[in-house]
Amino acid sequence: MWQPAMDFDTDSCYNTPAIDRHGNLNLGKSVCESPSIIGGCRDQSDLENNNVYSRARCNNGWCAYMYGYYFEKDQIAGCRGHMHDWEHIVVFVHDSVPKYVSASAHGRYEMRAWKDLFVDGTHVKIVYHKDGRGTHAFRFAKADDDAVQENHIGKWFYGDLVGWNGFPSVAVRNKMTAKSWGSAKIDFKDERFKDSLENAIVAQGNTPYVIDMRTDIDVGSPGMPAHCSDHFWPLED
Repeated sequence: MWQPAMDFDTDSCYNTPAIDRHGNLNLGKSVCESPSIIGGCRDQSDLENNNVYSRARCNNGWCAYMYGYYFEKDQIAGCRGHMHDWEHIVVFVHDSVPKYVSASAHGRYEMRAWKDLFVDGTHVKIVYHKDGRGTHAFRFAKADDDAVQENHIGKWFYGDLVGWNGFPSVAVRNKMTAKSWGSAKIDFKDERFKDSLENAIVAQGNTPYVIDMRTDIDVGSPGMPAHCSDHFWPLED
C-alpha cells in the first residue's frame, strides 16, 4: 500500500533481485567490468526482473515501513566505486495516514513530511540518481522528475514486492541477510533494523517531527505481504 513509486535517472542502474527463490545470491558486478557506469545494469530486462524487499514495525499507533533496494554496483567512473549497493526508504504512517518519509543516501537518511512530497496516491515518488561527482543515492522527486520519467517504460515504476514474511523460506531470507555485501548494508535485517529506524527518525534535521513509536518492538505488525510465487524473480546472467 505504501510502496514508493520509483524512477531511475539515465546515469543510474536499476535495482535487481539480491537472491532467487532457490537461494542463489546475486554476485554483483565489478566496477571494472565496463567503462560505463550503467554497463550491464540498465537494460529493460533489468527493470522488469525486479524485486523490492520490505519490513514493517508497528506500535503506539505508528507503523514504519522500510523498503530495501539492491543494486549490483555503484560506479562513479572507470574503476571507481564499489560492487553491490543497498538503499532504503522508510514510510512512517500514523493511524493509517502517511506522515513522513526518510530516504537513504550514502549511509544516512533524509526525512521530509508527506505533505511536502510528490506522491501518487499513497506512494511517495523517489528517484535513484548519481549524486554529483559521487556515488548513487535516493532523492525525493522534484517537479522535473514528476513531469518526465527516465526509465525504460517512461512512467513511475513499482517493482515486485517481497515482504519479510514473503520469502520462499526463512533459510533463503537468512542467506540473503547473512551475506557480506561489502560496504553496502541491509538495514532491515534483524541486527540493524532497530538502529536503522532510529537513524531514519533522527534524519529529521532542524524540523522537529513527532514520531512517537518504539523502534525495538512489534505490536500487530503486518506480514508485508504473504509470499506470492509470481513475485520472486530469478537472477539474470
